[in-house]
Amino acid sequence: MSTSDAAPTSPARLTALRARSAALVPAAGTRRAVSALGVTQIVSWGTTFYAPTVLSTPITADTGWSRTAVFGAFSAALILGALLAQPVGRLIDRFGGRWMMATGSLIAASGLMVAALATSVVAYWVAWAILGVAMRLVLYEAAFATLALAAGRGARRAISILTLFGGFASTVFWPVGWTLVDACGWRATLGIFAALNLLVCLPLHALLLPAGRPDPMVLPADAATATHDEGTVDPARRRSMLILLTLCFALFMYSNSALSAHLVDTLMVFGLTATAAVSVAALRGVGQVVARLWEILFAARLHPLTLCLIAIGLTPVALLALVGAPWLIRAAAFAFLQGASNGLVTIARGVVPLLLFGARGYGALIGAMTAPALLSTALAPGIHAALVEHGGHGLALSLALACAMLALALAILLAWRLRRAAA
Repeated sequence: MSTSDAAPTSPARLTALRARSAALVPAAGTRRAVSALGVTQIVSWGTTFYAPTVLSTPITADTGWSRTAVFGAFSAALILGALLAQPVGRLIDRFGGRWMMATGSLIAASGLMVAALATSVVAYWVAWAILGVAMRLVLYEAAFATLALAAGRGARRAISILTLFGGFASTVFWPVGWTLVDACGWRATLGIFAALNLLVCLPLHALLLPAGRPDPMVLPADAATATHDEGTVDPARRRSMLILLTLCFALFMYSNSALSAHLVDTLMVFGLTATAAVSVAALRGVGQVVARLWEILFAARLHPLTLCLIAIGLTPVALLALVGAPWLIRAAAFAFLQGASNGLVTIARGVVPLLLFGARGYGALIGAMTAPALLSTALAPGIHAALVEHGGHGLALSLALACAMLALALAILLAWRLRRAAA
């Protein structure tokens, strides 16, 4: 046996090993929360945000309401959610995620039941106003804030794993929704969705989420208090860096929302049949899950801003993939890379603010940053459609590319300023 093998591990090495383990393996309470939130994020996203994709056509066919009215209610819900994002974040900072998210599940069930019973467009819009409140209380931002309160800056891996779960929401609920609509109609489907929020999400939120304060086992003892609350940005630069990051994500979300909402139409315009376009568009979900799995398995040690640069940079690459190769290959690359970009940016939106600005007030902070991104998400599909109508797909895709490139430039500027400040 060599001397190095026989020598006892030094205290400094033990401390370093504990720090590495703490950064990569969430504590038991955090693991329990991630498991619960993994289930609830699939159900919450699938029964609220992704529901109009499946239900809009049956609703318009049955009621005679216009598609504009049906999708307008959803857009209005996103805008209302944008206005509520920061106040909801403050409430989570103050009271923790357990009861706020449980309340959100109760509100989601109520909104879905109102939608199921709606006999007029006004009632349907009221239902989506209720769901707009609920989505702010149960979707990613609320879950990220809950994990940040529990784990501080050690929450990166937990957030990454959680987004991997959430990536399956559309994969699960689109076919489930179609099956339920065929079997029992859209109203009964919404009623079943309401029951899932009431009987699955509410108990999991109420019973398994942490009360709100950090678990000291997540971080090494000498850093448990120092790094949980404080970020890496100098307070003098905090405001300007926050503005840069908020604009970066808002611009990206315009591009992402526009491309996602019109993905099938775009593929059809460039030559694919409707059936082929739907099949190729499914690669977006595959790209999203594969990218998140890659981040968990191989990129956990990447600096969050490096991850952000890769994530945003994939969207311009996806758009440029539309040029050159045989069309089916181009279409597949476009859908896959656009999904991968969205999958990684979801993680970056959770972990970059946590690194830069710390866990203190994280709920209110991510709420304030989410508001412009939600507005971009709500407005982008309509703006893209108007540009297609008046200037063609080339003009609409050019704006999406410009927004993605500008978002990438802001991310590069942010990384440069952070490195210069550190130097």
